[in-house]
Amino acid sequence: MNPSNLNPKVSDRKPAMPDVVCAPIDSKHRPAPLVTLFALPKPFGVETDLIQKNAIKSWTQLSPHVEVLLIGDEDGIAETATEFGARHSNQLEFNSHGTPLVSSAFEIAHRETNSPFLVYCNSDVILMKDFVRAIELLAAHESFEKFVAFGQRTNLKVDHPIDFENKSEIENLLSDCVTSGKLATNACKEYFIFSRELYQQIPEFAIGRGNWDNWMIHSAKQDKHAVINLSDIVTVIHQDHSYSHTSTGRRGCYVSGEEARQNQRLAGGRHLISGSYGNWRLTPTGLQREKPLFLNPSFWSDIPRFGRLMMNLMSNG
Repeated sequence: MNPSNLNPKVSDRKPAMPDVVCAPIDSKHRPAPLVTLFALPKPFGVETDLIQKNAIKSWTQLSPHVEVLLIGDEDGIAETATEFGARHSNQLEFNSHGTPLVSSAFEIAHRETNSPFLVYCNSDVILMKDFVRAIELLAAHESFEKFVAFGQRTNLKVDHPIDFENKSEIENLLSDCVTSGKLATNACKEYFIFSRELYQQIPEFAIGRGNWDNWMIHSAKQDKHAVINLSDIVTVIHQDHSYSHTSTGRRGCYVSGEEARQNQRLAGGRHLISGSYGNWRLTPTGLQREKPLFLNPSFWSDIPRFGRLMMNLMSNG
């Protein structure tokens, strides 16, 4: 099928939601949701409770198309899964530093779910219903045999619990994104949507450390899979937070720390550019091929944001 057939005729920023129904895996089991979103929350405590519960609650509001799987046995994870009606698994493996392994989380997600699409998402990220719309648009067409999708985030300070069933609160949150939020560089990737056939075996990266997220995009392009940027139609709110959970600070997590360097070795490099840009883009007018990097306006407009990120990392901000 020609990918141009994906073009929906819409007049606003967000594509209309098509009628998509997921068929059951078999008649003896419950229907598979379109998507299983899995995450590895940090231990719950005074600082992490608000941010993580806002994020997880936003995900569970995407039901019935999205089911949520929380992975880990740290304090409060199982209880939070029960509180918000999410699934839970505690069979996570760790490296010698006690950091969860990306490979273990992905293996659990593949083994314990039957959704046609999986989503890895960081546990400080609020998602809206446009996230589901984007997946449904891609799932409704056989344009690609396999794909991975990602997008930019908006950084925003959120200091109160959000009631996602309250329309006025959602409107206020989105308004705050426009007035106070800061669009992050493409290098900051918070989520990956992917066909479940992908990433069934990946290196033993440390979660929450640098370089593995770039490998996700770089390796998919190396394997000739479609990599789709959803930034134009998906709102992803990254709630600002400190890095008090790690002794190395932000710079150590992503650049200079031992685990970040080990991730870099496992990934075969940093892949900063290749790992931050796709080969397709889903826009309000449909799916489009990305232009070559140095002819791509989004690349040039992103350079100042990337420069600010590097300055913050070098200053250990």
